[in-house]
Amino acid sequence: MFFLKVILTFLIVSLSSIAYASYIDTDAETAVVIDAATGKVLFAKEMNKKTYPASMTKIMTTLIVFEKLSNGTLSLDDKFLVSERAWKEREGSSMFVEVDKEIRVEDLLRGIIVQSGNDACIVIAENIAGTEESFAFMMTDKAKEIGMLNTNFTNSTGMHSDDNYSTVYDIAILSQYLINNYPEYYHLFAETEFTWSDIKQNNRNPLLYKNMGVDGLKTGHLSTSGYGLAASAFNGERRVISVTNGFESKTKRSQGSSRLITWSFREFTNIKLFSKDEAVGDVKVPGSNESLSSLSVKDDVIITVPKAKKSSMEYYIVINENIKFPIIKGQQIGQLKVTVPNEEEETYNLYATNDIKRSNIFIRFFNYIYNLILGLFI
Repeated sequence: MFFLKVILTFLIVSLSSIAYASYIDTDAETAVVIDAATGKVLFAKEMNKKTYPASMTKIMTTLIVFEKLSNGTLSLDDKFLVSERAWKEREGSSMFVEVDKEIRVEDLLRGIIVQSGNDACIVIAENIAGTEESFAFMMTDKAKEIGMLNTNFTNSTGMHSDDNYSTVYDIAILSQYLINNYPEYYHLFAETEFTWSDIKQNNRNPLLYKNMGVDGLKTGHLSTSGYGLAASAFNGERRVISVTNGFESKTKRSQGSSRLITWSFREFTNIKLFSKDEAVGDVKVPGSNESLSSLSVKDDVIITVPKAKKSSMEYYIVINENIKFPIIKGQQIGQLKVTVPNEEEETYNLYATNDIKRSNIFIRFFNYIYNLILGLFI
């Protein structure tokens, strides 16, 4: 058994000089903040506790539409017919659709995102899946596909149902997926007003009206779960996603979510260690007389760290054990390990940038004798 560990130190300081990110709490019953690029959890409070997402459910409803717009099975100009059931839906917020009227998909999206219209959700659901129940199955399947492990949907609106549940962490995963995969449609979440049937309604997301970089996503409220908000904000090249639920009032929801977002930008930063296909390091692979010119990563390596710890980050390369020759260019043969004190270690696969052959028997024998003799003096 053998392994090769090559230490490539980014910058090391003594542990005694390490400062930690400041602590923060929230009045929300459940809350999480993640970095949108890396998925790093920056703050968590009961983040995997099942709760009722209320109108934050509509993020998944819009995601289903965005996906169909992206794959070409739907267009913004397509028109959906309003059923009597959708027209009669007046509990909670409404777009105020009219029965038997055809409405463009783009308008229905604004009715859902800006006005939080339950009726608009039902129009979308019935026209895509035939019934709202069938559409809810689509929503749940998509949730499982993207890694929402504690979520089940029974409707498109977020109206209370014991079986329509999620967690703030799952809603954060959903928000991250939507933002990163459908930027061409995400801008709809930043619109502050929409008029339909001569009724102008303002976006219910209170953070859109603050000068703090927030450009989405969705509020939610049920008497059984309190006030919640999925919000995303950007500052320079960084974006964070905050999801909270269980506030006692709209005011506490707005203030509490604002504090978490501001804290996240203040206390954390992203460091780009390597770019896609960039050489990470030069190593000699055991069993070969060739030096690997370099190892590279297939995607950008971006690390989210507390600003107080960024000078304590270090990284190293570990070569896979029992490598079989020949090694082909592009083959995964090692891992990049990134460590920050008291943070979970990050791991990224490394790939060969060129073909490597096994050394001949004479070179292997010489290396064996050399290492044997060297070991006598260690």
